[in-house]
This record gives sequence, C-alpha cells and structure tokens, in this order.
Amino acid sequence: MTTWLGDVGIAIVGGCLLVASITFLVAVIRYSIDGRRETIRHELVPDLFAQLERSTPDWERWYETHSRLERYVIRQMIAQYLRKLRGSEREQLLELATAAGIDDRAVRSLESWRTTTRLRGLIWLTLLEQPVSVDRLRAASVGHSTTRAAAARLLLVCGGPNATEEATSLLLWRNDERLSVFALDTLYRLNQTDASALTSKLTAEGEQWDEALLLQCLLVLGHCRLERRPALFEWLGALLEHDSPAVRAATLSTFERQGWQPSVRQYVDVERILSDPDPGVRLTCYALLGRWGDSTSIEWLQYAVVTDPNDRCRVTAARTLDRIGASLPTIDADAGESEAPAHFAAAIAWANAELNPPRRGAAGWS
Repeated sequence: MTTWLGDVGIAIVGGCLLVASITFLVAVIRYSIDGRRETIRHELVPDLFAQLERSTPDWERWYETHSRLERYVIRQMIAQYLRKLRGSEREQLLELATAAGIDDRAVRSLESWRTTTRLRGLIWLTLLEQPVSVDRLRAASVGHSTTRAAAARLLLVCGGPNATEEATSLLLWRNDERLSVFALDTLYRLNQTDASALTSKLTAEGEQWDEALLLQCLLVLGHCRLERRPALFEWLGALLEHDSPAVRAATLSTFERQGWQPSVRQYVDVERILSDPDPGVRLTCYALLGRWGDSTSIEWLQYAVVTDPNDRCRVTAARTLDRIGASLPTIDADAGESEAPAHFAAAIAWANAELNPPRRGAAGWS
C-alpha cells in the first residue's frame, strides 16, 4: 500500500513538472515571437508610410515580398491605421488590404462555425467599411451577443436602407440579456438623432424584457432625440407605475432630458410620484422639477422640502431650489422653534450653507 501511494505521488509530481515545463517553454516561445514581431514592426512602419506617399504603389508586389511573419505584422498595422487615418491615406490602406486578401478572407469567415472567427471577420469588415447583406449578417451573428453587437456596428458604419432598424433589432434580439458596454454605445449611436427604431421596439416588446435590459434602453433613450409621439409618452407614463423603483426612476430621467413641454408634462403625475415610497424615485423627480423650473414645479419643490420624510431628499429639494434661483421655504419666527420641524430647518440650513459658505481669511507672507 505504501509503495503504491509513493508511485502515485511520484507520478503526480512528475506530471506537475511536465506541465510546468511545457508552460514555461510556451511562454518563452511566445515572448520570443512577440519580440520578433515588435522588431519587424519598427522596421516596416517607415517602409509602409513611404509607400503611402507614393501616388500608385504596387501593393500586391510589396506585400508578397515579405515573409509570413512580416505579413502578419502588416495586417496588424492595417487594422491599427484604418482606425486612425482618413482621406487618401485610408484609401491606400484599403487597397493594401485588398492586395493582402483581407476583405475576401473576412467575408468567408462569416461562414465559420467558430464564434471567434466570425467575430474577427465582422471586426475586419467594419474596419474596411465593407457592407454585407442583412440576411448574411443575421445568419452569422444571431447565435451570440458579441457577434450581434459586431454586426450592428457594421450596419452603423456602412448604413443603407433600414440599417438603423435592422441593427437595433440585432442588439435587442434577446429580451433576457443585458447589453455589453460596446453594444450599449452602438445602440446610442444608432438612435442618437432619431430614436424611432428603439422606441418602436420598446413600445412593442419592452414589457416582456428583462429589467436590466429595460433599464439600459431607458438610459439610452434619455440621451436621444425623441419624436413627440403620444403613444411613446403614454407608454413611458405607464412605466411610472412599474413594480421596480429603478425602472420608475429611469423613466423619470427620460422625461427629464426631454425638457419642459406641455406634450410631455401631461404624462407625469407629480403628486403621485412625490408620494412614491422609494427615495430614489423622489430624488429623480426633484431633478425633473428643477429642469422644468416653472412656478408649479417650484411650489412642488418647496412642498418637498417641508414634507419629504427622507433627509437626503429634503436637502436635494432645497439644493434644487437654490440651483434654479428659487426661494426656499421660510420658517415662521413667530411660531417659535418648538413648532418648527427640526428636519425642515436642518434641510434649509444645509442648503443655505452650501449656497453661502463661510469666508476664510487669506494667510500668506506679505
């Protein structure tokens, strides 16, 4: 028994040493290759820019004269500089990419069964700004969130008929997956000036979405230019009664960023929102009232300073009044301090102290 355990221990130690040796060897090889690539890059950059300065460079001949490793470095340089260069230099790089066969390889990669290969192809097509049919994009991307986001960015870059609608649909393909930062940025860029694609999806399907995804879309919507469609604001108004306080607050933020408009304001029941049990919702409402800034909104803010049960909410309401230049509620001196609510007086004192901080004497050598 002891001998058997000793043999097992030796085998385990030997296996660990073998794995460690292989890992070390791979690390050394990769370090060597990376160093060689960096050296090649420093050698090729001047040559590449010399070719860019020529009126009609023979890119195919220039590319073929380099070794396999050098070609790899050239492709990486193309990807880097396509992100930075514009004008004639970019056109030259696109010709080099064609000579290197990058465009054809990128299109073929969309047929791969591997997600990473399809993603790499979509990235290259976006850099090359080479359009692909929507049907082909959908077939290559719907299986994974990263490829859907990459396909949407390609549609954003290339444009075309219904590109915004198709790209927004790809991003929101699943109603139970929250968007990555890249996908969220793409969604905003698609709908920034005209959010009809996003609002159509929201009003038609938003009630079935995961809460996290709904919050992300409301965040994007709040920074987009919205068309004054009653159906949209009716839908947003209904969200103010959502079970989630986060959704209610995000909806108020969307209303806030649309400014003061009678067509918008009618869908916000301020009286009911000021009695919302969640402090975060009331805080967002005070920001909304501060943005509106009319006499009715000021009265609501003054009312909140006196009646809100939360310390932070009272101070926020008082700060908002100070920020828009409105008067704070006053404490009736004749009523006596015992009748003045302590929390009411503290909120006003805090806001006044922030508005008029105590002066400090300057000290220094004369």
